[in-house]
Amino acid sequence: MPFSSTLAAIDGWLAEHAPLTLRDLPAPATAADLAAVRAHLGTDLLKEVEQLLRWHNGAGRAVPPFCLAPGYAFLSTADMIATSRRHLAEDAARHWHTWNRQWLPVAAGQRGRVLTVDHAESDTHGHVTISSTDDSRDFPKTWPDLDALLSRTYEAMRYGNRFMKSRRTVLDGRLDWDEA
Repeated sequence: MPFSSTLAAIDGWLAEHAPLTLRDLPAPATAADLAAVRAHLGTDLLKEVEQLLRWHNGAGRAVPPFCLAPGYAFLSTADMIATSRRHLAEDAARHWHTWNRQWLPVAAGQRGRVLTVDHAESDTHGHVTISSTDDSRDFPKTWPDLDALLSRTYEAMRYGNRFMKSRRTVLDGRLDWDEA
């Protein structure tokens, strides 16, 4: 299904099963918000990233937050830029570099992990990767694009499937993810 249909399906599922989560999602990003992200990256936004931000500008302040994948809270444009700047600053102090300026963090997890969308002109252009500041020897989990990731998240929401070692739960109108 097209990416815009996945976003609409997520809204529909939330409206029926987790209406407080849907209510707490902020308005779409403004043109100024999108321009700030483009300026930070130094390139145009991928179509899916722009669609995502025109859908909602992050998860808002609700607890638990809306996650693009279990355990990864959807970041606002301001938080995307701040998180990227923090990673770039940490990289500047290292002898080796682990962060690319054209990686856009779209969601934040625990212990410095983020979901990044690669905007660089490379073989991994458009891929979504779990990036981390720790020195883990595990190979990072990746998806070919944002649509593949959100389609899996939606399937897990809709059918209660296990995804990323978690299952969705709904309590008092709010979507959350528990280890499974």
